[in-house]
Amino acid sequence: MKFIGMDAHSKTCFFVVMNKSGKVIRRQRVNTSESNILDFVRSVKGPKSLVFEEGVMSHWLYLLLKDEVDNLMVCQPREHDGPKTDEIDATENADLYRVGRLKAVYHADNEYMNLRVLVSGYDDLLGVITREKNRYKALYRHVAIPTEGAKFYKDQELLTKLPTDTQNYVACTLFEQIDLLEKQRRGYEERFAANVKRFKEMKLLTSIPGIGPIRANQLVAIMVTPHRFEDKYHLYAYAKLTKHPRESDGKKYGMKRANGRPMLKSIFKSAVLGAMKSDTSFRRKYESMKADGADEYAAKGAVSRMIAGTVLAIWKSGKKYNDKYKEVAQRRNQKKTKGS
Repeated sequence: MKFIGMDAHSKTCFFVVMNKSGKVIRRQRVNTSESNILDFVRSVKGPKSLVFEEGVMSHWLYLLLKDEVDNLMVCQPREHDGPKTDEIDATENADLYRVGRLKAVYHADNEYMNLRVLVSGYDDLLGVITREKNRYKALYRHVAIPTEGAKFYKDQELLTKLPTDTQNYVACTLFEQIDLLEKQRRGYEERFAANVKRFKEMKLLTSIPGIGPIRANQLVAIMVTPHRFEDKYHLYAYAKLTKHPRESDGKKYGMKRANGRPMLKSIFKSAVLGAMKSDTSFRRKYESMKADGADEYAAKGAVSRMIAGTVLAIWKSGKKYNDKYKEVAQRRNQKKTKGS
């Protein structure tokens, strides 16, 4: 088996080929293009495993190379101490892959991966909208004009209340930008709603309280398949909903979250509020913990993990959410216990 480390950039890619003993047998830089990359990989004869770090081109490279090698890994980017060059990075990746010291980033060849482009675009758009709204609001706050109320960003008459022509001009441009951005946001949301009708997985997820069309699209785009996760605890870690102890020489020195996707944490945390608006098992869990003395943070954290576990279970089972499932299961178990 030969191990190929690849350091990919938009202009050039650097390859290092290493044998099973760890000896570098080939080094080469090629201009980044589909044909150049394929030519190099195909020129390496025999069984081969290839690794490169997650980046902006990683999914394109994954689709390009997955059928060209025996094993392909997209690994988590690593922090480097000391000298750093393309050759050093490629060599280290090949060597660490050879000894099994790298962690993979999930990629797949299916239509759900394309959802990531849509979800990423929506997330970027929300960031732009928030920034422009803050700038617009600041113009009014500087001259003590109230900015409360849901209609603030739609009230065009407020533009006439600004004291100077310069402030009015800037406010008009921001008002028009916000209006356009909101139209684009609604366009994204229409696509999300259409996806819920199209994909069975999203229909299942939207049956869970707190999970609407937007969050369902985000979950499917990020997770792609529930079978990536052996159990709910692996999902908790990937969603950064739990911390792991840091210990050395028998001494504990804090807790640290595992590497994962911060957006998943945001999805599950924000879903808590929607899930507790009505009488659901999530709300009953929250109220039970509060009654037992848990603080707000701990109670909401437990509910967010409960939602994450429910998402995984519903998606794996292929059955819609049943809010009374746990209560029914508990009564069934109690009857079995009494009968025995």
